[in-house]
Amino acid sequence: MTRNLFSKLIALTAGIILLIVAYNHNQKSLYEISGTAYGTRWSITSTEYISDLHKNNIISIINRIDYVASNYKKDSEIALINFSQKNNFKISNDLLNILTIAKDVEGSSNGFYNIMMAKVSSQLGFSPRFNNTLNQTNISSYNIDTQNLILSRDSSNWFDLSSIAKGYAVQCIHNYLKENNMNNHLIDIGGEIIINGKNIDDNWKVGIQDPSYMNNKALKIITNDNSSFLAIATSGEYRNFKIGDNGNKVSHTINPKTLRSINNKILSVTVLHESSATYADAYATAFNAMGYKQAFVKSNELNVASMFVLNNDEIVYSNKWYDLVR
Repeated sequence: MTRNLFSKLIALTAGIILLIVAYNHNQKSLYEISGTAYGTRWSITSTEYISDLHKNNIISIINRIDYVASNYKKDSEIALINFSQKNNFKISNDLLNILTIAKDVEGSSNGFYNIMMAKVSSQLGFSPRFNNTLNQTNISSYNIDTQNLILSRDSSNWFDLSSIAKGYAVQCIHNYLKENNMNNHLIDIGGEIIINGKNIDDNWKVGIQDPSYMNNKALKIITNDNSSFLAIATSGEYRNFKIGDNGNKVSHTINPKTLRSINNKILSVTVLHESSATYADAYATAFNAMGYKQAFVKSNELNVASMFVLNNDEIVYSNKWYDLVR
């Protein structure tokens, strides 16, 4: 064997070794992108490389939904509807999807979930107040013509999609990643989460905030041991609240039956869902507004996995919870 041929073999062998090392390293690497939107932070962690093209497309999805659902943007689709004097509107597919799920959860929760309380929320200081003529003394309704994408409402009350839009955005991003063969990921937008597939050689792990502590102390660790896909949503008053003029705590969650800030024994409720972050987001709010006794019964009736953290240090799980969490 000549020296020249021997050198080439050495170089080829070294190249192959480097390729193997690089491949094994990539197989054990996590890739993360993050940013801010909806007044909070978002992040996506994946075992598959997220190229600049995919990152830009994901940001476009986040921005698109913001311009559908945000009450803080005067030119968003829902804000334009809120300010309009009309009662019938041609709507986007995104808004149709959001309103359809919201209407479904409203019905299944006996009306404890309602997205037409934006004026009440504004009066309490939890959403924008664009004028001084806000007044809401009743709950209005809406209907959707799904075939023709027509929204009809029966009053000028405002829509507030803050309890469902982040969950919908997480679901849209998950769908995009799956369509592009990125099957192992954790998506988080302000605590609305989807875990799917594997975290390299293990399941994903998500800590649920202990509502008794202001720091990030985990009360419970959730993994997707029993499901490749798992959506996680938590509703609670431990961070988003105000102190009223009388010194009492004012919650951002409103009871649709009373049009007042809730006051019950739930510190937080976490919902797990096997197919939809949008449903998980909406149900978490519905159960929080409902109060523990009714919410626990309803959760079991609907076969929804729920964890209730109560103000007496008690933690209660619905029956479905034990099917999804060890």
